[in-house]
Formats: sequence, C-alpha cells, structure tokens
Amino acid sequence: MVEFPRWRIKAKLAALVLVAAALSSALPAGAQDVTMISAPEAHEKALKGEVVLVDIRTPGEWKETGVPASAHAITMHQDPQVFLADLLKAAGGDANKPIAIICRTGNRSTALSVPLTKAGFPHVINVLEGVAGGPGGPGWKKRNLPLRSWTDKDSGPQFAAQ
Repeated sequence: MVEFPRWRIKAKLAALVLVAAALSSALPAGAQDVTMISAPEAHEKALKGEVVLVDIRTPGEWKETGVPASAHAITMHQDPQVFLADLLKAAGGDANKPIAIICRTGNRSTALSVPLTKAGFPHVINVLEGVAGGPGGPGWKKRNLPLRSWTDKDSGPQFAAQ
C-alpha cells in the first residue's frame, strides 16, 4: 500500500475545502437540485451535445487511467476562479448549459455539485459512479466506456473516436 506524506493529504483536503468555500455563495434564482446520472448516460448525453462532461480529477489521475473520451479535463485542484473560468469556456460561455462532472469514485463530484450550482451553474449533473467506480455504480472504466490518453497539452473531448 502506498503511503502519502501527512502534509500532502492535509494540503489536498485544504484545497478541496478552499474550492468548496470559494464557490459557495447565495443560490441564484432558478437554480435546480443537482441531478445524478450513470457513466453511460453521461457519455451518451455528451456525444449528443446535451451536456458538457468534465473530468475534475488531477492530472496525475488522468495520466494514470486516461480521461473519458467525451470529457473535458479540467481539474478542480487549481485556483477556484481559474476552475470556474475553464468550466465556462468548456460550456461555450453559457453557464446555463448542463455540466456533468465526474471524478474517480463520485466523492469529489458530489462535494462540488452544490457549490458549483451556487457559483452560477444552475444545471450541474453528478456522474456519481466516477471513473473507477463507487457507490453509484461500477464506473466508467469497468463499463468499458471509451478513454483517451492525457498529456499536458490535452486537446479536449474526442467525439469522432466513438
């Protein structure tokens, strides 16, 4: 079993808390409850252009497992304002466009769903099972949904490969 230095775990937790705190504000008018969908549903909706699928994991996780082929790779582990700007860019500048977020097991996407809604993205969708699987299901990888490799110069979702 891999042991991580205590400071590293604390730093990751602090970053998660800071992102959630920075994103929390008054709930905008018309905001809806967060919807949850399966990995196959998220993939299908992304391919149809019905949602913007965003993988919020770390670059290390993307390198290790790949990125869902129909997803944008936008890590939540960065400056909150940069994260929000990147999300808005992925949505074509339309914060009202449905955004489906996926992480490794569904924990981070669950924690981030409500703060994102409060930050002005009223249609956040949580892919609860994540890439590796979790309480919401077996996960993107075990369902054999398409993955693409990730590099530091990621080109974004690959729809034609489907």
